[in-house]
Amino acid sequence: MLFRIVLMVRVLVSLAIAASQDLNFTFSGFRSTNLSLDGLAELTSNGLLRLTNKTYNRMGHAFYPNPVTFKNSINSTAFTFSTTFVFAIIPEYARFGGHGIAFVIAPTRGLPGALPNQNLGLFSNTNNGNQTNHVVAVELDTIYSTGFNDIDDNHVGIDINVAVSSISYSIRRTRKFAEVLEDWELDYGPHRFKFKDLYTATKGFRDEELLGSGGFGRVYKGVLPTSKIQIAVKRVSHESRQGMREFVAEIVSIGRLRHRNLVPLLGYCRRKGELLLVYDYMPNGSLDKYLYDQPTVALNWSQRFRVIKGVASGLLYLHEEWEQVVVHRDVKASNVLLDGELNGRLGDFGLARLYDHGTDPQTTHVVGTLGYLAPEHARTGKATTSTDVFAFGAFLLEVASGRRPIQPTEDIILVDWVFSRWLGGEILEARDPNLGTEYIAEEMELVLKLGLMCSHSEPAARPSMRQVVQFLEGDVRLPDISPLRLSTSGLTFSHREGFDDFAIDDFANSYPSSMDKAFAHSSSVAESLLSGGR
Repeated sequence: MLFRIVLMVRVLVSLAIAASQDLNFTFSGFRSTNLSLDGLAELTSNGLLRLTNKTYNRMGHAFYPNPVTFKNSINSTAFTFSTTFVFAIIPEYARFGGHGIAFVIAPTRGLPGALPNQNLGLFSNTNNGNQTNHVVAVELDTIYSTGFNDIDDNHVGIDINVAVSSISYSIRRTRKFAEVLEDWELDYGPHRFKFKDLYTATKGFRDEELLGSGGFGRVYKGVLPTSKIQIAVKRVSHESRQGMREFVAEIVSIGRLRHRNLVPLLGYCRRKGELLLVYDYMPNGSLDKYLYDQPTVALNWSQRFRVIKGVASGLLYLHEEWEQVVVHRDVKASNVLLDGELNGRLGDFGLARLYDHGTDPQTTHVVGTLGYLAPEHARTGKATTSTDVFAFGAFLLEVASGRRPIQPTEDIILVDWVFSRWLGGEILEARDPNLGTEYIAEEMELVLKLGLMCSHSEPAARPSMRQVVQFLEGDVRLPDISPLRLSTSGLTFSHREGFDDFAIDDFANSYPSSMDKAFAHSSSVAESLLSGGR
């Protein structure tokens, strides 16, 4: 039936016949179905029905073992019926297909003398076209055969007693939604979305639905066609097949994370060299839009402090309260999304793991954002819960001050600038001027000092996220620290050590003025970090 194609059928085969012939059956796998097999047809160890293999010019048949009645008498009307089956045609070579398959109704089990290839295992050269065949078939043909009046090389046809379709329908349009479901993905069924559904939801990934783009890909807004649930779809390029299985397994695992301050990951879709991740839609967008560049809508201090505590709670859950440790790797304001009630939800957790799969283990690949990278992360490429804490420190400072960690236009490094205000006895002057006097001084001072504590260059001197939450909730008092208790251990950008040449060049090309300043502070306060912060 097939020309060097392996065909596998699994999951569901069902048939239902209406009227007086009350017959229906459903197969969820084929191990105990007692099908009548011939030719190359066989059942695999995991319950698949394989009709052919890579052998040339061969075919296979699989018939329901018992007769099915379609009429009560010669003159009566034939019963209506419906059938559903799931299948895959897997060519040995991607550019060359086989002759397809056919769903067939025949008077006997087996079709003696039938030929493979363009005959689809239905007829022989001697009986092709005989009215006495009493054979009806629906062919799924993937080869254009001129002698059989095929309309193209990808069509559905109805064959009655002859391998020439009386009616044919082209199915070429469906190819843009084609997906390959590999065996290892069958366990992830509930978490996998159909590409067609995501395509429809995002209106074909139109630019009008684009929410934003970043280092991991573009994000589109969508509405699922059936449930009408609003979603956000992130399209991630992953050209290498190596590591995709491991990453999908991790994504499905992460999809089980449930916390009020995490953006829920609903599932995924894998198509060709692309991975699509499906999240709950957050209607108020990312936090950075409310902090920088003279936002039209600004958050007041109460809202900001609630977001800070929410993100801290979400990070604590990732680090200590789930069944395994999850390192976020890219904590920053643009990865914090706001729901309908302006609650902060941390997104993109675990996504940086994509770049760990399929890469040379001898190559150090730093995933993160300059300004949030801990010195040991930049030096070794290894992300830990402590490097997340360092990034959270930069996040605290940016939310409180309304400034980015690195500000090239003003030649300012935020942690340096906040520290200098503290050293001058005016740490509250580091607050966002857009807040005016509408803030609680004790909370503001707590956030700014805690941001500096988390930014310590020594991992062991940083608090854990559990301690951070305790400080923010007021359960534990922040240690009484003064700037006089600082050592000259150095800020992140005070030394070149730890940054690979690519990172330095990329940063220097983007922010040349800040780069000079960042690595020239061998004796400034910017080299100092908290030595007794715990």
